[in-house]
Amino acid sequence: MLAKLMKYEWKATWKLLIPINLLIVVMTFFACITVRIDFFNTDNDGIIFSAVMIILTYVASMFVAMIGTAVFLVYRFYTSVYGDQGYLLHTLPVDKHYIIFAKVLVSGAWVLISSILMNTSILFLFNEEEDIFSRFMDNMNVMVEWAGSKEVTGFAVVMTLIAFLVEILARVLKITACISLGQLSSNHKLLMAFAFYFAIYIVQQIVNGFYYALLGYINKMTGEWYYGKSWEYSLISGLIYVVVFYVVTWYVMERKLNLD
Repeated sequence: MLAKLMKYEWKATWKLLIPINLLIVVMTFFACITVRIDFFNTDNDGIIFSAVMIILTYVASMFVAMIGTAVFLVYRFYTSVYGDQGYLLHTLPVDKHYIIFAKVLVSGAWVLISSILMNTSILFLFNEEEDIFSRFMDNMNVMVEWAGSKEVTGFAVVMTLIAFLVEILARVLKITACISLGQLSSNHKLLMAFAFYFAIYIVQQIVNGFYYALLGYINKMTGEWYYGKSWEYSLISGLIYVVVFYVVTWYVMERKLNLD
């Protein structure tokens, strides 16, 4: 049943999200040509104007992909679970856990795809083709070192990537939890969802503030300076957020469902 729900969710999202992500690929191609040929190094105003427009369109496509994907996935979850489509969805003989799994996994997959495309696009744009792999490894080393590892090892890389994936799921589930909590209000459901989102955001920033304060104290005591979130902290906090947001989403959907 989970596979069927995910297949249906994928069909409901790909028609819009694939063109959005293909836009990144197309604009990356044109932007790379513009940078490689160096259209800016000319006295022809028409060529310079065209080059500027291509780069601006490339930047705009990145924002469209990032913001458009997020907005569409939020809209999709709200309308299909708590909107008009929700009446049909909740009449199906399907456990609520399967519904949540299907929507979160598909949404998380789209977020991951967009993230990979955007980061790969930047690698291609600002590096020569023969340097892309080495630049990717350099960025991975920086990512691992930023995550607080003393030594860049295969284990640290794998755990950093796992922590990254968990954080994606936590971000998706935070949206589902906030939308679900908003349904507890008899009026202004969307407004309450936004209020819950910002309240949770503030709490998360406070928690991160305590972490950085503790990290600074440890750095001062040991004399070894590390910055950024360690993969251990990212993984543990991400898992806690995943569990909390999932339980909230499931509880509202199972016990407090109100589609009026």
